[in-house]
Amino acid sequence: MEGVWLYLHILLLVFWVGTDVGVFIAARWSEQTTLSIETRQTVLQLGMVLDRLPRSALTLIIPSGCQLAVSTGWLALSGSVLGTMWLLAGIWLLILWRGFLATDPKIQEQSAKINWVLNLVLALVVSSAGIHLLTQTDTPDWLALKVLAVGAIFCAGVLLDLLFKPAVDLFIALASTPDDADLNAAYSRALSPVYIAVLAIYAFALIAAALGVFK
Repeated sequence: MEGVWLYLHILLLVFWVGTDVGVFIAARWSEQTTLSIETRQTVLQLGMVLDRLPRSALTLIIPSGCQLAVSTGWLALSGSVLGTMWLLAGIWLLILWRGFLATDPKIQEQSAKINWVLNLVLALVVSSAGIHLLTQTDTPDWLALKVLAVGAIFCAGVLLDLLFKPAVDLFIALASTPDDADLNAAYSRALSPVYIAVLAIYAFALIAAALGVFK
């Protein structure tokens, strides 16, 4: 089974980082004032659709990683703990996709809020677990650091959602005045910290992957 868990873990990383690059590019293109507002809206909407894949992968990265660590003997967790992880990840995934597929804005907003809270909880829990593994247990340093890197990803994700909301509000305002130079400049400025958060996620994801490969 080790090979199966490794394969799944790699696939999640590929879908996570790979499709997130598409989201990054879509956001960049939505800044292009040479394009019509309709084209910019379509590009950003496409980016939001692509964003479903990395968000989905993120919900499964913890249980798949723990399952892999247990199967290789690097981590000792009971079957009930692993089962609970998968159950909670499945519930989180259902909440996400309920929001993605809903046509009711209230359901979409509710799902987004729950997702943000769960990201915040995981940011605290995973980061704390990484610190505990690194300082209080005999867990290999590479594995503890990998857990810390994943915790940092959740932290960056929480920050990303906070930073992206003002940019979205500005982009919605552009629908009525797409040629407003000041509004376009404000939109680009609002996206700048978003890009930094996204690049931080890429960096921590690559660090986590490297720690697993080059251990």
